[in-house]
Parts: sequence; structure tokens; C-alpha cells
Amino acid sequence: MPTVALGWEFDVECGEGWLIVRPRVKSRLTTQLVPLADELLALAERHLVNRIVLKLDEVDLLNTFLISQLLQLQRILAERYGVLRICGLSDRNREVLHHSRLSPILPVYESPEDAVMACHPRKPR
Repeated sequence: MPTVALGWEFDVECGEGWLIVRPRVKSRLTTQLVPLADELLALAERHLVNRIVLKLDEVDLLNTFLISQLLQLQRILAERYGVLRICGLSDRNREVLHHSRLSPILPVYESPEDAVMACHPRKPR
């Protein structure tokens, strides 16, 4: 179900208590000017969830503004006893998070399934 926001377009999947969102940039200035955190919080409120997995495979570069938006989103969700998880990062963007020492604050997973299951301990067989 595509949802359009100012400057961002979102592909949204709803799971049990989770939103899995792929933000798509509508213009080159979107990642520098348009507040992603506010748009995602509004989307989460509409779906009555406080856990979000962001699929960032279509974001070319995590710039300073976008990283600050992710940190703001993570902080607000944590205040609401929610969770932000990230997946689909390019190697370059993983390095950006690593060098900025934000990897522990913004956990990155290989897939949306891994991100969702990270909060559930695996059961022994």
C-alpha cells in the first residue's frame, strides 16, 4: 500500500505490532530538507503501532540531516516504549553509522525479518 508524504513516498507493510516502511526519495533535496521523523511518527500513529522497521535500501547516502532524523525518531519511539530497527543499508551507509559511532543506537539488520525477530529469543528445537 503506497502512501505519499511531503517529499517522501512510503511503501508500507503492516505486521503484528510493526510497520515495515521503505522510504523513497521524491527529489534530491528530500534527504536534506524534509523531516522524515515527523512523517514516520504520523504514519505509526495512524496504524496504532510504536515499532518500525525502516528498509533504507533506496537511500543513497545517510547525510547529517537524515541521521539526525533517525536519532529523533528512535528517541521518540523509545519514550513511547517503541522500537526503531533499520535494514537494507548499503555498505557505504553502514560505514557512515559505524564511523559516527551510532551503530549501537541505531541497530542495523540484514532483512526486515531479522529486525522483527531480534526482539524474540529463538526457541530451542
